[in-house]
Amino acid sequence: SLDIEILEFIEVIGEPSTPKLEEYLQLVGIDLSPNVYPEDYRSEINLAALDWLSIVANCLQRGYVLTIDYGYPATRYYHPRRSQGTLQCYYQHRYHDNPYIKVGEQDITTHVDFTALENWGKKCGLNPVGWTQQGLFLMALGLGDRIAALSYQQQSVAQLLKRREALHQLISPEGLGNFGVLVQSKGLTNTQSQLPLQGFITG
Repeated sequence: SLDIEILEFIEVIGEPSTPKLEEYLQLVGIDLSPNVYPEDYRSEINLAALDWLSIVANCLQRGYVLTIDYGYPATRYYHPRRSQGTLQCYYQHRYHDNPYIKVGEQDITTHVDFTALENWGKKCGLNPVGWTQQGLFLMALGLGDRIAALSYQQQSVAQLLKRREALHQLISPEGLGNFGVLVQSKGLTNTQSQLPLQGFITG
């Protein structure tokens, strides 16, 4: 018989691996002072998201960048009471929070820090247009009217209920409706950039 050594991943706490972590926190205006945050506080910092946005901004000459995903502004993302961050693991459709097991066999995800994308976007030449939640965005675009109009279409009750449920999933606060929607622009004239987009609150 063969002796197979099973290796396990463990967490090792150390010094920050790069000064970019501190620069990121400065970018989003978060001060991890010990008198504000508990000693065992943990969260995620996605430096790759900034690299991605840099590439997108560099490729875009004129138009909009829409970022849609689960996420929060930095003040909510890094709130002291969110002491375990947003990391989520899924294995065979079941949720847990241990990224050190089932390595290579499970999905690992975190939420988006929309403040980081907005502030970094400004450094890359992107202008903030607005941020909102997907449910509010789609309702402002007329999804409520579309759901109501389903009742007047020629289809079976089963088809009607199935389509209505699918559309409700897009706006449900417990589901996809809670997605954040960030819009940034580049290369637009002053007139174009001042045009309001439906579903967004601009400051």
